[in-house]
Amino acid sequence: MSLTMLVQNMDDWCGTPAPGHPPRPPWLRDILTAVVMAELSANMNGADERRSLYLAAARLYETAAEKVALNPQPLPPLEE
Repeated sequence: MSLTMLVQNMDDWCGTPAPGHPPRPPWLRDILTAVVMAELSANMNGADERRSLYLAAARLYETAAEKVALNPQPLPPLEE
């Protein structure tokens, strides 16, 4: 699955509430995007690009987690 298709599927799923169910939380897309970005960073060849993408994912995750959790937990550290 391509990244574009994955993001589009997430947007469709997060943006379209199922009939008869409560709406999805607005922070769900940010958390899912952060997790995908962190996973993608693990497969990058360049150390600078890997670290940059991972740090962007961590910032996005932390921002979303502050809206959700009373005690937000950080993403696991980047393995070198």
